[in-house]
Amino acid sequence: MAKDDTKRTKRRSPPASAPGKPHTHRHKPSDGLLIVHEDDDLIVVDKPPGLASVAPPGHPLSDNLFSRIKKHVRERAHRRGTRAWVIHRLDREASGLLVFAKSELAYASLKNDFKARRAERRYSAVVAPAGAAVDPLPDTGIVRSFVHEDDRGVVHSSPTPPRGRDASPADPDDADDAPGPLVQSAVTHYRVVTRGRAAFMMDLRLETGRKHQIRVHMKDLKHPIAGDRVYGSGFDPIGRLALHARELVFPHPADGREMRFTSPPPTAFLRAVGPPAPATRPADAPTSNSPTTPPPPPARLAASTPKPASLATARAVGAKAEPDRGWDHVAGWYDSLVEEKSSDHHERVIMPGVLRLLALTPGTRFLDVACGQGVLCRRAAALGASTTGVDASPRLIDTATARDPAGTYLAADARDLEPLALGPFDAAACVMALMNIDPISPVTRGIASALAPGGRFVAVVLHPAFRALGKSAWGWDEPPRDQGRPKFSRTTPPAGKPRPADRPAAAQYRRIDAYLSPWHHEVVMNPGAAASGAAPVVTVTHHRPIQAYIKALSDAGLLVDALEEWPSVRVSQPGPRAAEENRARREIPMFLALRAVKR
Repeated sequence: MAKDDTKRTKRRSPPASAPGKPHTHRHKPSDGLLIVHEDDDLIVVDKPPGLASVAPPGHPLSDNLFSRIKKHVRERAHRRGTRAWVIHRLDREASGLLVFAKSELAYASLKNDFKARRAERRYSAVVAPAGAAVDPLPDTGIVRSFVHEDDRGVVHSSPTPPRGRDASPADPDDADDAPGPLVQSAVTHYRVVTRGRAAFMMDLRLETGRKHQIRVHMKDLKHPIAGDRVYGSGFDPIGRLALHARELVFPHPADGREMRFTSPPPTAFLRAVGPPAPATRPADAPTSNSPTTPPPPPARLAASTPKPASLATARAVGAKAEPDRGWDHVAGWYDSLVEEKSSDHHERVIMPGVLRLLALTPGTRFLDVACGQGVLCRRAAALGASTTGVDASPRLIDTATARDPAGTYLAADARDLEPLALGPFDAAACVMALMNIDPISPVTRGIASALAPGGRFVAVVLHPAFRALGKSAWGWDEPPRDQGRPKFSRTTPPAGKPRPADRPAAAQYRRIDAYLSPWHHEVVMNPGAAASGAAPVVTVTHHRPIQAYIKALSDAGLLVDALEEWPSVRVSQPGPRAAEENRARREIPMFLALRAVKR
């Protein structure tokens, strides 16, 4: 073999996985790394339990996976200065798949994919009920909460943002290891794979990646992970945390092809679950083999109507599951804003735009999700549409029913529409509400299930790129003083009047401090009244980039066919800056409208 052929052989990477297919090729170099895949841009490894992903704080020389990766990359490249980058992490006692970058470009691309949730991570875990009186666990569900870390490194979970703590301004890593005291939203999807006599095998998918997210969410379900003494487990059949990262999917940073890797859970997990449990679950509990058949929806669901088990479990935090009642606590204020005070944005911008995009005609079957007090339903009915409104607030549903007795109104969570078996509808809308709901993927799936083929869905939110709550603001770019010829106002004076020399031009701009990272922000909806001593009306808004909305629609089978950006129509009071304020207000949109069609 020629000398240059030998060099090429040493540089050759293992074959990449075919797009869309699992890749299970492994080789084990001398340093003990179990490498699943490696190329010039990245390396995927299967971490063993008991090995830290990175060096713990204060112990930089301790053995850890990242140090082994760096050593391997340097030895493989045969040169000093070769680096590697951490993308995400696993707890020391957990095992499974991790990806590391081998170049700065790959690092930036992979971090962005994880932040934007284009990467998918699935885990296997063994869980056991925390006590004999624990309610049966539904086969599938979603756990959503707000989490924060204390000084001891323990993560706490609550259904609403804890007062007195700051919301996360951005998620720089959006990874399992993102530490800190700031409050972050967390969402975990789960499925029970096997039910043993004493334990269950779970399949878990992260929608967000927070430190200890799966562990604290299993505690919320009163089924902590086996071996997890920090979060309340007294069941330890294998002598370590029974959590394994079994599947990792992400686009390759070089060419965008889908990379999919799998690592089966350890056989010890299966032994820990044991033989299947006898069928002793309640007759009305849903099973994977016999899906729940919900009763036909009545004209109106009472506030006390129990939610489906999957929803109740999804909100389970603490001793009791609490249904989400949306804006029930601000129903009176919201009704006053929209109905009595007639918000100019609502009347002059949002309503005309939504009705135009919906293109309703007589006989159209229309669904309004998060309908509030039924304003849009009444407008649609005036155009001849047959309307149904859904909202999580029983108080707003009561108001809607009183004002529109001919309409159909349901008190139900927008994230749990599928069990209601609504539809089919020709059109649907969710106006200024998706940003107050988290997660949104169950909403779009429920809407898609309710739409007939070819049905259209219109959503309106505050524009995420320009109205990032808590991370955007107006500013003024003042001109320099007394530097040569003065710059005058952009406003042209009336004919015959001189241009005022004492008014130098100042441009108004919109400052954006964060955009791609999702976060939540508490909003006081009555700031003027609150400043005067009235009780504040507080809601929570969830920021997410535009691509998150597009992905949720696409994953639900909804194809976006229109995107519109609507500016404010307000006008400033006369003054030296009024013209510039009006110009900036017309140029920088306030609302984003999306229309999607069911394929």
